[in-house]
Amino acid sequence: IVTGYVPHGLDHNIYKPLSNDDEKYIKLFNDIKTKNNAKFVVFWNNRNIRRKQPGDVILAFKTFRDQLPTDKRNDVLLLMHTKAVDNNGTDLRSVAKNIAPECKVIFSETVLDKETLNAMYNVADVVVNIASNEGWGLSSTEALLSATPIINNVTGGLQDQCRFTDENGE
Repeated sequence: IVTGYVPHGLDHNIYKPLSNDDEKYIKLFNDIKTKNNAKFVVFWNNRNIRRKQPGDVILAFKTFRDQLPTDKRNDVLLLMHTKAVDNNGTDLRSVAKNIAPECKVIFSETVLDKETLNAMYNVADVVVNIASNEGWGLSSTEALLSATPIINNVTGGLQDQCRFTDENGE
């Protein structure tokens, strides 16, 4: 009997880098960056549940923003593609209002088709996934296929995607 590991798979014909003249890219660029006067977008695409740590993402974004020069702080935006309120999570609008009131935090709550989601990854400058217990990390894989850099926790499947090796190449 032959057994093996089959990793999560995504269609690289859907999740891919887009050109700046792609119609969906232009629309989302205008809806996200232009409309909000943002030059740098941190994207978080996860379910609003505790182990995905959405409140920590907001706090980390605030910390990042606060470390920028004063004249650059309004150039950054946190885009959270999730339900802002979830019975299994928290009220993220309240969290943002109370711990990061000066930050640009916007929510995308509409279910998107894969092509539009890919355009959202392309508009983002970095995708963050700091889940405390993650089997794989779908948003990180989608981001990598879209050629968008990722920031991950070193835990579970997230570290597997980073392909860390020790001094022996293991």
